[in-house]
Amino acid sequence: MPIDQDDEDKAELERIQNESAQYSFNAHIDDQINDGTIAREETRDGTKVTGMYSYSDGFVRRTVHYEADENGYRVVKEETEDIGDGPQFNADGQADVQGSLIGKYSIKLNQDDDEKHYKDVRA
Repeated sequence: MPIDQDDEDKAELERIQNESAQYSFNAHIDDQINDGTIAREETRDGTKVTGMYSYSDGFVRRTVHYEADENGYRVVKEETEDIGDGPQFNADGQADVQGSLIGKYSIKLNQDDDEKHYKDVRA
């Protein structure tokens, strides 16, 4: 089955978008009521993503560092720490939630490509 020009153009645009994508975010929950934490951080620069996630449940704290790129997703470091005999409920505690997102999206095209992209987006 032949590939038409529109499919090739879309594939090229997707490749350009993937190579220029950038973002960074983090989120953190510190639940002092139910004695648990959840954290996540991730950064993307082009086709490479690096990050970590962590949680604790009163028994253990687990942290996983990872990366993903054209070779797939890989855990690069994993830590597990015993922290207690289970969650300690605290009715007077509080839960703190924090997060941030920083992103950038740009595509560098020549004028002909730019006009075609504009037409595709507006269609």
